[in-house]
Amino acid sequence: MQQVSPFQIYNASAGSGKTFTLVKEYLKILLTSENPNKFHQILAVTFTNKAAGEMKARVIENLHSFSNKEENNMLSLICAETNLLETTIFNRSQIVLSSILQNYSAFNYYYY
Repeated sequence: MQQVSPFQIYNASAGSGKTFTLVKEYLKILLTSENPNKFHQILAVTFTNKAAGEMKARVIENLHSFSNKEENNMLSLICAETNLLETTIFNRSQIVLSSILQNYSAFNYYYY
């Protein structure tokens, strides 16, 4: 029996869209969960503090955009890859964004 790893590892060269992919995957985990504090259970690691800050900013920007019912490319991809309805994403984004902002010190990306 093959064991399934709980980890996702992405290895790609500069300019290949790593940050976009990591943000998308992070948002998918957050938005497919009914736990508004799911971000406490996610560890995202990158190699620079600047990249970690960029990923955090993009997660917040997308959640803010979704919570304002704004459509964008990321929303379309998340809908397609998760089968979530836009209204579900809009509603969950408001709840998750509020939870992150109330517990911002626990919203961590680490650089190595």
